[in-house]
Amino acid sequence: MSALLTVRDIVNTQAPTLSTDTNLPTAIDVLSKNHINGAPVCDESGNLIGFLSAHDIMVEMWCQDYLPDEDVSVGTLMKTDLVTMDIDDRLTDALEYLALDKEQLYPTTAMGYATQMTTLSLEERAKSIKINKPQILPVLEQGRYVGVVSRQEVLRALRALFNDATTPVAENVAPQVVT
Repeated sequence: MSALLTVRDIVNTQAPTLSTDTNLPTAIDVLSKNHINGAPVCDESGNLIGFLSAHDIMVEMWCQDYLPDEDVSVGTLMKTDLVTMDIDDRLTDALEYLALDKEQLYPTTAMGYATQMTTLSLEERAKSIKINKPQILPVLEQGRYVGVVSRQEVLRALRALFNDATTPVAENVAPQVVT
């Protein structure tokens, strides 16, 4: 993969966002319509303040015995402890974060001592890892929300590395905000 590619080359600036007062049925509609597993939550000024995932919605429904509560809003379910990428981060950093769990790949203590012995090669370990990482990461430029990068954008960039690739890496359009 080209070391020159950055998140800027693949960021999806047209990904929908939600607001804190978006109700749960509308949030579900936005995720379903756009075939996505989550969306950033922004305030009126476009600042990133949270993230709502399909997992958050499913857990809420399970906790409520599958009885819809019309008063539940995105603001009550969203996560605020966010992992983000900077627009100038390398594409390889995005790929590694979305695809590899380095704590499982390199099982060591903070002092560098191995915590697990294995005869598996590094490649075999990487292929056997079960990932519990987000699939979509908000992207910031100078601290301001500009879009998202997901496994789909990384896959499109990877496809472009093959000789017969004809698909453009990114198309930047103004983001949608759903209230």
